[in-house]
Amino acid sequence: MVKWIFVSLVLVLGCAQGVLAESGTLEVTGTVSDVIVYRGQALVSRAIEVDLPQGNCEIIVKKLPEKVMAESIFAVGAPDVTIASVRYLQKNMGEDTRQEVKDLETKIEDVVKKQYQAQRDRDISDWLFKQYSGQWALSINAANADLNRGLLQSEPIQALTGYLETKQIKYHEGCVKAEFWQKELEKELGELQQKLSDLKAGTSKVEREAVINVTSAVKQKVLIRFNYLVNGANWMPQYNLRANPDKGIVSVEYNALMHQTSGEDWNDVTVSLSTAQTAMMAAPPVLEPMKVGLTAGVGVSGSLEGKQAPGAPPYSQLVNRNLADELQKVQIQRSEMASKGKAAQMQLNMAAVSNQMMELRADKDTLQVIQSQAKKLARTEGVGVSYSLQGKLTMPTRIEQQLVGIAAFEGKADFIMVGTPLLTDYVYLQADVTNNSEMVMLAGPAGMYRDGEFVGRGEMDLVTMGEKFTVGLGVDSQVRIAREFKDKKIDAVWGKKRTEKYDYRIAISNYKDKKVKLRLFERIPYTEDEHLEIKDFETKPALSTDADYLRTDRNKEILRWDIELPPNTNKERATVVTYSYTMKYDGNMQIQPVGPVGLQRTE
Repeated sequence: MVKWIFVSLVLVLGCAQGVLAESGTLEVTGTVSDVIVYRGQALVSRAIEVDLPQGNCEIIVKKLPEKVMAESIFAVGAPDVTIASVRYLQKNMGEDTRQEVKDLETKIEDVVKKQYQAQRDRDISDWLFKQYSGQWALSINAANADLNRGLLQSEPIQALTGYLETKQIKYHEGCVKAEFWQKELEKELGELQQKLSDLKAGTSKVEREAVINVTSAVKQKVLIRFNYLVNGANWMPQYNLRANPDKGIVSVEYNALMHQTSGEDWNDVTVSLSTAQTAMMAAPPVLEPMKVGLTAGVGVSGSLEGKQAPGAPPYSQLVNRNLADELQKVQIQRSEMASKGKAAQMQLNMAAVSNQMMELRADKDTLQVIQSQAKKLARTEGVGVSYSLQGKLTMPTRIEQQLVGIAAFEGKADFIMVGTPLLTDYVYLQADVTNNSEMVMLAGPAGMYRDGEFVGRGEMDLVTMGEKFTVGLGVDSQVRIAREFKDKKIDAVWGKKRTEKYDYRIAISNYKDKKVKLRLFERIPYTEDEHLEIKDFETKPALSTDADYLRTDRNKEILRWDIELPPNTNKERATVVTYSYTMKYDGNMQIQPVGPVGLQRTE
């Protein structure tokens, strides 16, 4: 029966020669064979082959990495081998006493002294030169005074000026030599320090070891799996999406951007990637009661609502302006503590109180936003996936990142143009792709390519197996949109109802020699104010009949047309969309937006 024995942590500082001198002790390093990389950590497995004597034996595993987590160490042996304990030892090896190291340190000390001497020489030279500045002033003032009196005593002035010029030339020459010398010293010091760093590379003043106590019934050769967690390892998903609209496919390259600075090299190892959290608590948190009461103030639906100045935003909107930012902070806090389970029970309950209070204080629109964002969080929170990379991988311990492939597949895609002329004059190509791979695709950055050319950066959301996802594929300059505010008719009498009619025209040009599907978005204002009427909406062609659109965006007066553009229809032959609507309200009032942008739309 395979036995998993977790570490009994013993930090031993100083020399441990007594352990090495005991009989039946084996010293090994083993070979790193398998690594599971998590977010921020990695589980490293070393394969240790040893010839065990009959009876008890100590196996000392040497050269553990700098960032090993001592409490995570465990070993797995063969069925007929008993692993009694695993101890972690940390030895202070003292200073590096090698002669070549001492020689380099002496040379570095000499160069540092020379640098100090050179700087002091420069300081003294600068001080001395400043003493001559007064004589320069004296010669100039004397010459000016003689000129003012109509006199010129040239000999003394020339002698003083020549003396000062000679001094300045010597000072300049000395400065140039000193600067060159200082640069040479800096170069020599850098080379010596690099040599010393290279000489000390791979050596550590702290030696980390583990001692495995094993018992074998017979003398035999066995394989022991020695495992431990290390910090300083991470990976992030990254994608390349290559679209071929003519063939109706999108090729997806799913990659991982990895790095590790654990302190040991992984050479020719089997690597797996995982989103599991190694610090996840098994016990769930307990939901505490939430007691509420009343305090002085006006609620969202209080009497202040009807006492505001005409045209001012509703009180509920003023209360909820900052709810989006507050909700995001609560969600981030909740996500960070979720893995701690019962250990973070108090913090999780406090976050839940904040979330529920937002629900109690929010209006209907904001509640829909809260619900939508909560669904997005639930979709990504606690997702656990793992990927086994093909072949063997070598990853030295270094800061630089390394890109490795996870998987690649081709998916059938429905391509469509998207135009939103209110926001931008550009028309974008996007594709609806189905994940027909056998893995969950995590959220991450993506590079987008179309017909072999790079078109821009994007973001992938979490996509499960068989799920359809949408990707943007950049601007298509062969489809153009021109939006025109065509007409505005006003019927107004002072003190009575004011009626305004708006007419718009949108011309869409297709310069391609093939038909194009276009999804066009516009909007008209919507209101919940009973004193404002928005009606008589007319359009040609008709709006989209898509069920999801009618269920969501249409209720907030987002307009969508699904149009097929014939080939080579531009300029006078361009496809035209028209729409109009009327607004009726008190002539003494004026129109203004209500509520912050971003709280009015739900997915």
